[in-house]
Amino acid sequence: MGLNRFSLPVAAAIMMINASLLLEGCLEEERIALLHIKTSIAGPNHMASPLLSWGNDALCCSWVGVSCDNITGRVNKIVLFSVTGWFISSTGGLSRDVLMGDWYLNATIFLPFQELNTLGLRDNYMAGCVANEGFERLSRLDKLESLNLGLNNFNNSILSSLKGLSSLKHLSLDGNQLKGSIDTKDFDSLSKLEELDLSRNEIQNFVTSTGFERPGSLDKLEILDLSSNRISDDNLSFLKGLSSLKQLHLNKNQLKGSMDMKAGSERSPGLNKLEILGLSFNKLNDSSLSFLEGLSSLKQLNLDNNQLKGSMDMKVSGLCELKQLQELDISHNDLNGLPSCLTNLTNLQVLDISSNEFTGNISLSPIGSLTSIRDLKLSDNRFRIPISLGPFFNLSNLKNLNGDNNEIYESTELEHNLIPRFQLQRLSLACNGFGRPFPRFLYYQQDLLHVDLSYIKMTGEFPSWLLQNNTKLEELYLVSNSLSGSFKLPNRSHVSLSCLDISRNEIDSQIPTEIGSCFPQLVLLNLSRNHFGGSIPSSISNMSALEVLDLSNNGLSGNIPEQLVEGSLSLRGLVLSNNHLKGQLLWRSFNLAYLTDLILSGNQLTGILPDSLSNGSRLVVLDVSLNNLTGKIPRWIGYMSSLKYLDISENNLSGSLPSNFCSSGTMADVYLSKNKLEGSLTDAFDGCQSLDILDLSHNYFRGSIPGSIGSSLQLSFLLLGYNNLEGEIPRQLCELKKLSLIDLSNNHLFGHIPPCLKPTSKEQSKMEESVNFFGNSLGGEYRQPQVLILPPAPVEDPSKNKSVEFTTKSISYPFRGIILKYFTGIDLSCNNLTGEIPAELGNLSNIKVLNLSHNSLTGPIPSTFSNLKDIESLDLSYNNLNGEIPRQLINLYSLSVFSVAHNNLSGKTPEMVAQFSTFNSSCYEGNLLLCGPPLAKNCTGGTPPSPVPRPQTHNKEENGFIDMGDFMVTFSVAYIMVLLAIGSVLYINPKLATSMVLLYRGEHQ
Repeated sequence: MGLNRFSLPVAAAIMMINASLLLEGCLEEERIALLHIKTSIAGPNHMASPLLSWGNDALCCSWVGVSCDNITGRVNKIVLFSVTGWFISSTGGLSRDVLMGDWYLNATIFLPFQELNTLGLRDNYMAGCVANEGFERLSRLDKLESLNLGLNNFNNSILSSLKGLSSLKHLSLDGNQLKGSIDTKDFDSLSKLEELDLSRNEIQNFVTSTGFERPGSLDKLEILDLSSNRISDDNLSFLKGLSSLKQLHLNKNQLKGSMDMKAGSERSPGLNKLEILGLSFNKLNDSSLSFLEGLSSLKQLNLDNNQLKGSMDMKVSGLCELKQLQELDISHNDLNGLPSCLTNLTNLQVLDISSNEFTGNISLSPIGSLTSIRDLKLSDNRFRIPISLGPFFNLSNLKNLNGDNNEIYESTELEHNLIPRFQLQRLSLACNGFGRPFPRFLYYQQDLLHVDLSYIKMTGEFPSWLLQNNTKLEELYLVSNSLSGSFKLPNRSHVSLSCLDISRNEIDSQIPTEIGSCFPQLVLLNLSRNHFGGSIPSSISNMSALEVLDLSNNGLSGNIPEQLVEGSLSLRGLVLSNNHLKGQLLWRSFNLAYLTDLILSGNQLTGILPDSLSNGSRLVVLDVSLNNLTGKIPRWIGYMSSLKYLDISENNLSGSLPSNFCSSGTMADVYLSKNKLEGSLTDAFDGCQSLDILDLSHNYFRGSIPGSIGSSLQLSFLLLGYNNLEGEIPRQLCELKKLSLIDLSNNHLFGHIPPCLKPTSKEQSKMEESVNFFGNSLGGEYRQPQVLILPPAPVEDPSKNKSVEFTTKSISYPFRGIILKYFTGIDLSCNNLTGEIPAELGNLSNIKVLNLSHNSLTGPIPSTFSNLKDIESLDLSYNNLNGEIPRQLINLYSLSVFSVAHNNLSGKTPEMVAQFSTFNSSCYEGNLLLCGPPLAKNCTGGTPPSPVPRPQTHNKEENGFIDMGDFMVTFSVAYIMVLLAIGSVLYINPKLATSMVLLYRGEHQ
């Protein structure tokens, strides 16, 4: 009796042990077959990473991508996704050159697995099978139900090789090279197929002569995905034979809405079982949606990103008859009205009408009657939505509401006092607002997870009660409101909050010292652009998950807590710019191993750049500009392997640049301007292949511009102005094909202007609307790389906020953002350049600014300057230019700054039309032989004679119509008469003579 009592548990235990062994081990013949697959796929000298676990042990059921039956222990699933290197031939060897990229499969290697149910070969660059060794050989695997061949390079021929796999229920051929017409007879033998994925190919139509409409052909198919093909309306008749179809995905095709899906006959019963229909990203319009009639089982309909316009007539389209519909997406169209019959959709739970042209008060729409609605998306329209959300108070099932970018208006007192029936989880109303206190309905919400009430200009103090009432709240965004007063924390710690952004408000208290313990799980904390004072709480270092901290643009003072750079191990972005922080950066240790962006600009920091910063091996952005830092640029900066953006401008740094400044090769944007740096640039920029912006202006650098700078082929902006550089402009600059801005002004450069200088804008294509860079004030706050609002994404790429300063009309303008893509300019002013202006500069049709003033340039103004169609500022003043001003310049319609003052120009000023009507006499002064308006000197008797041409110029004027013999006689007579007249006047009035001498000296100076 005792033996019988214990025999059953013992037997069960033995069976479990055997099952366990079978689970991990597999049949020897199948283990050997798996190893054969490994060697065939990976080859003897190549180990594909998914196959690393495939060893010589017997536990093959635990190998990656392999599963076995719990009872028999036989392999029933092999999944080899993204295993590159298929080079299997009939003998297991190479069947195609590895370098050609496509591979051919010998499918017979899977024959030993008699109970194989699932085979996944996705994303392996396969283009087909070895001749006579294709999938037709797998017909013996009568238990194979799922085959995934997606993301390969199979063509239409793959379909015929699958005919023998009659047991298949799931087939994926998405992302291959299927093209043109598909003959549905290729699917005849796949009568058990329930799911077919042919998306992301180039299929145009289906030949249906003996295909889907025939009884028994794919009559069990429930899911069909034809998205991202080239199918048009005329090629969908085959669908009517798919009587069991429940899901049909036709997104991203060429449909216009005239397709016929209605039942046609007993052989074409229609799609009366269809529950999900995806038609996104087509060309449907509301007048062509009649095909929806009869789809009485439809539960989900996606019509987003089509060409639906105006007020949708849902009665005509049949939408209002879809009584079972639960999800409707008509977003990203041009609709402007909702019909009242929308209330018929009593089962509707998800409604997305975002990004349309809907207008009017939301209370007048039928949405408030959709009592089953759970998720409601209204964003990017022109609805008028009351801040109380009164029209939605009866929607008791409402959980998620997104009304961003609509018009929020103040509610009535009655609406304010009502209590809603809903308990929201996600609320987003980031809109233009009205300036009122927080809506009262929020006091009754207790399940909130996400709240965004940015840009509404709500007033009052920070709503700590919102956190106290919603203990599960994860994200709170109150950006750009009018919150003021103190920043109070909830009474107890809030462990769920991960994102808190109350930037751009008017809070003027101190940051609470216990903020770190109150919000221990914060990932993002953004308090920037407020009026916070006091010191930075050291408790912030207790936020163990903190990735982005932005306290910029406040009134914070004191030192940067050392705990912040020692204990905040997860920080990736630290932004403390534009405060009143003081002290030295004497950090003993720098443990921010993941920090990518450190922005401390615009403070009062002193001392040197500490060597501990070199531990920030992942730093991409380092900005300590606008401080009082001293000392030299440390050598370790050149070895920061990730550093791309370096701004240490406007400090008191001295000494020369380290010779290894670009050793890392990653530096892209370098701002060193307005320091006291000196020395030669000869070796500093060797290896700077990635440079995009180089700003060394306003320093004391001397010597010549190194020719090695020509190796920085990515350089777009070169600013070396206001230094002591000498020598000629290196011709290597002409090799920089991406160079768009050159500022070499206020140096001691000499020689000729290289005619090969050809700056080009980063975007040669024109902006849709012309941007006038000097017609409006472009002043603004100092550049600052910004952090991304939402984690866990990294700090925003500072290239989006790149900024350079460029001078025109004696004003330095900061150019940033997209403007830089279209901006080109050359400033060579205030040097000792000689020779003539190269005519080739006139071919720079995209240039915005050209400043060659204050040099010793000679010769005429090139007539090619009339080609500078985008020029906005042209300054040639204070040179020795002669000849006439080309008349064609009046066609420069963008020109807003122009000066040729203080040269030796002659003749008549350009006609005062278009832009030239805005230039006054100061633009021409200092040219004694110029006449005509706006100068006081009239050109009586025609154009005054020009001075005698210099020997190197041509014998005739540029236009070639003056006889030089007659000109010399006329000029000599006139010249003598002028001298006699002047001598007589000066003899009579000696004081005038003295004044003329002083005036001449002044003009000469």
